[in-house]
Amino acid sequence: MATISIDEKSLEQIEKLLGQSLNGLHLLFENEKVAKVLSKPTEELDFFNFENVDKIQKLFTGLIHQESYFDKLCFIQELDEESYEILLRTYFHIVDNTALAATPNMH
Repeated sequence: MATISIDEKSLEQIEKLLGQSLNGLHLLFENEKVAKVLSKPTEELDFFNFENVDKIQKLFTGLIHQESYFDKLCFIQELDEESYEILLRTYFHIVDNTALAATPNMH
């Protein structure tokens, strides 16, 4: 697998967007589409399987490499339905895992 280079500015932008999503403000995706896609659990789809890893990596890296917020929106809007769903699910998977990691464990 090839090494992926992500510049600091792109990483900071995506971190800000993820941070806003953690607060419930999802700027990259339309709420209706989020609800529609996420209404079907990934367990039923075997979504994060080995075959999808390459697609997931390419799409998320493509998003990160967009220079501005507007470029990121254009990138997302130009995706076909399957790619849109893959990117949306990946994005929210990262948001969910970040939220879980930030939550203190209660015993």
